[in-house]
Amino acid sequence: MSIITKPTILAIAIPALGAIFSASVQADEPTCFYESRSGDTGGIECATYHSEISNTRAFLETVVKRGKWTKPSLRPVIIDVRSTPEYRAGHPEHAYNVPYPYIYQECKDVGPDPVDPTKLTVAGADGSTENDRYIDGACVSTKSTTTQPPQDFVNYVESIIPNKDTPIYTMCRTGVRSVGAANRLEEAGYTNVRNMWEGFVGVNLKAPFIVRDANGVPVVPAKTEDLFVDLNHDGNFTDADKNGWLYHLGLPVDTRLLPPLIYKPRAETYNWD
Repeated sequence: MSIITKPTILAIAIPALGAIFSASVQADEPTCFYESRSGDTGGIECATYHSEISNTRAFLETVVKRGKWTKPSLRPVIIDVRSTPEYRAGHPEHAYNVPYPYIYQECKDVGPDPVDPTKLTVAGADGSTENDRYIDGACVSTKSTTTQPPQDFVNYVESIIPNKDTPIYTMCRTGVRSVGAANRLEEAGYTNVRNMWEGFVGVNLKAPFIVRDANGVPVVPAKTEDLFVDLNHDGNFTDADKNGWLYHLGLPVDTRLLPPLIYKPRAETYNWD
């Protein structure tokens, strides 16, 4: 795991500003919106589904309130669209695994760098096959991918969740694959699809910091810089600072592979490597 030393720059709190609309502004909803954690929309689909939902809210709705819904047919469900090895490594309790846009990724052999054991290098340096996957099951470096056709994804969801008014929360590793999955379900007629914005692992968040000189005095002219946020205040930026289900939120993780919840058409992939 790489560790970045925390800079001696102090954060400022910036109040959230609500958007101000005049009465003359048209109130129509946009045809789609970009779900992006950094403001960069590159590689992220324009979203057409209902909205985003936080991991904490999804946990409350699908785990804490489980069995308390007056209409069981409308009980919210999480669809974990990560690959089968990622799901096997850990997932939210009661979450279905329906991988999209890929089912399985074969990892390149990755081992410790023979010069610096704290670093990883693509296989060949020392013959080691350790550390091929992160703790959450994702490949450190991908060798090949078994893809999931969009229609196969939708067909399987329809087989396990036939009621298209069921609240569905899609989740992936960092909240990108799940955007595409949510779009495919919305296109198929599901009316209440939300994306779990933070993902299972999440990302290191950035915030504007006031740049100060060696004496702690703000530089002139005033300047801010977007830097990673040390969420646990341990002086380092690591995976523990990522904002997802597994790390900073610390929500419960289930490692059981329950037959009703796994992706049955490719069940054998849970036991590969």
